[in-house]
Amino acid sequence: MNRSFCLLGIAGLLLAAGCRKDDVVDCAPAASNLSLKDFVRRNGVPTQPFTINLGQTQSLTTRGGAVVTFPVNSFLTSTNSVATGTAQVRIREVYSVADMVLTDMPTSMPGYRDMLVSGGEFNIQVSGAQRLRLQAGSSLTLQSPIPPNQDTTQQYLWKQTAAMLATDTAGWQWASGLRAQSLPGLYRTLIPLDSIGWWNIDQFWHTYRSSGVASVAITTPANPLTDTRVYLRPIGYNGLARVAPANTTGMNWRTTMPVGVEMVAVVLQSVNGQLYYGTQKVTIQNNLVIVPPLTAVSEADAVRLIRQL
Repeated sequence: MNRSFCLLGIAGLLLAAGCRKDDVVDCAPAASNLSLKDFVRRNGVPTQPFTINLGQTQSLTTRGGAVVTFPVNSFLTSTNSVATGTAQVRIREVYSVADMVLTDMPTSMPGYRDMLVSGGEFNIQVSGAQRLRLQAGSSLTLQSPIPPNQDTTQQYLWKQTAAMLATDTAGWQWASGLRAQSLPGLYRTLIPLDSIGWWNIDQFWHTYRSSGVASVAITTPANPLTDTRVYLRPIGYNGLARVAPANTTGMNWRTTMPVGVEMVAVVLQSVNGQLYYGTQKVTIQNNLVIVPPLTAVSEADAVRLIRQL
């Protein structure tokens, strides 16, 4: 999506707000010579801005149907004083595999080991003149719609810190002790909002526990690691695994997956600003090597094809 507005404004305002690398700045880059970072910025899920009164309990509803409730007088400034007046809230929400790809928010655990099945990914930032955080013992309440075909396995709350390895864009860690309650049509959980960038309502992909695993290799044309994305999408599950590079050539990618599972390998590359995209449906077996055929595509076609995942 081409967004011509800039949510946070000029760089000075970003610094005043305590901007970190996970802050969302909706300034669209030029349409030509897109890197994958540019592609994600242009086509990932948009930021939804809200204003809340910090002096009262307040709820807001997102475009995706989530309801977030903020407790009264519970946000602190960087000097640990209670924030007053109004605050700006910025929310991003991811519910589908397509949006996971477009936003580069897969459901891999740290080190690309296991994959999670998502009930919704959320980035929630609250700021006044600077970034605010909840005081100890306080939590937001999040109620979000259950994605279609999600099973009844227990969902937990997972977190993703702002500091991550260059090749590990989504290493989810369990927010220990926090579970999501399943209600008719929705999940409900508490979120102790702090410096975490993203939150995720997820379950363990139980297929990992019931099937043996096999080594899977994916081969792509040589390209810088920063401009190549390789994913595996399990058919029938709301999850997405980011496949790790096996070396620095940008050609070899490797992971392990449950034997017998049907998946779609997804490759997205930017080569000198030209996008290439390809998929291949496979059934996981031992020593599988996947070589998805890549085709040069426009930005609009890349988005359209990803939406079909």
